[in-house]
Amino acid sequence: MDQVALVVVRAVESGATTTKSIVDATGLSRLKVERALNALEKQKLLFRESKGGWTLGIPAAPTVRQCGTCTLCCKVLEVTDLGKPIDTVCKHIMAGGGCEIYEQRPRQCRSFSCAWLRGHFDDDWFPEKAGIVLHFGLDTLNAQVDIENPERWREEPYFSKLVELSLNGIRVTATRPYATLIIVGENKYLLIGRTVVPDPTLFGTAFVPLTLDTFRYWKARSLEHLQRLNERVMEIQRIQQEFGHCAIPEDDDPYPPYRPALLELSRSQAAPAK
Repeated sequence: MDQVALVVVRAVESGATTTKSIVDATGLSRLKVERALNALEKQKLLFRESKGGWTLGIPAAPTVRQCGTCTLCCKVLEVTDLGKPIDTVCKHIMAGGGCEIYEQRPRQCRSFSCAWLRGHFDDDWFPEKAGIVLHFGLDTLNAQVDIENPERWREEPYFSKLVELSLNGIRVTATRPYATLIIVGENKYLLIGRTVVPDPTLFGTAFVPLTLDTFRYWKARSLEHLQRLNERVMEIQRIQQEFGHCAIPEDDDPYPPYRPALLELSRSQAAPAK
C-alpha cells in the first residue's frame, strides 16, 4: 500500500468519513484522495456505508473466545452507520450482553473482532476487566481506552506490555511493522517504547533512539516532510555508525544536504567549554 493510501486510511480511522472531510483532514488533493478511495474499495479495505460514509473494512479474523458479558467495543468505538459516536453506549446492547440487531448489524460491526477475542492476549486484557479494547488496523495496533478510566493504559500490567508491543512493531526485523496508538476519547497518543507522542499526525512520525526504549521524535506535517525527516534520520544513523556518535538536532523541518549540518552540530556539542 502506498503512502497516500495509508494517510487516507488513517484519516478514516480518525473519524473522517466523507470524501470532503478526508481531503480537509489530509490536505491532499481531491483527485489523490478519490484515487486512493477507489483503490482501497477495490481491495475491500474500505466500504461505503448505507448513509454514504466511508468505513474501514478489514475482513473479520477467526476468533477463539466468546464475548460473554463484555460489550465495551459497543461503547468505545464509533459506528458511523448507526450514527453512534465514540464513548457512547450503543442503544442496541441487551441486558447481560449481546446485540438486539445482531443479525442485521452494520458491516463495521461484522468485521470487528478485538485482539483478545482472537486469542492474542491473556485474560488480563479481557476488555471488560482491562477497560481497554485492543484491535488491529491496517498498520496499527489500537488501544481504545474506556473514557471512564482514561489513565488505565498507563497502569500496570498494561503500560509495560504496550511498551513491549510498540517496540516489537518498530523493529527492523518485524514481519509486518505497525504503530501502537492509544485512543482516549478525542485524544490520541503514539507510543514508541516509553516515549509518548501526543496528537500524532496522519502523515507519520520520524524518530531516533536515545536509549533502548526512549526516542527523540519529529511529527510530519505532510508526506514530503516525512520523507525529509526520514532521510535525516538515516543520515544520523550513518554518522553514528561511522563515528560512534551524532548530535540529535532539535529543529523539525530539515532540508538536504543533512550531513554537513549534522557534523557541524556534533562538533559544536563536542567542543570543550572555554
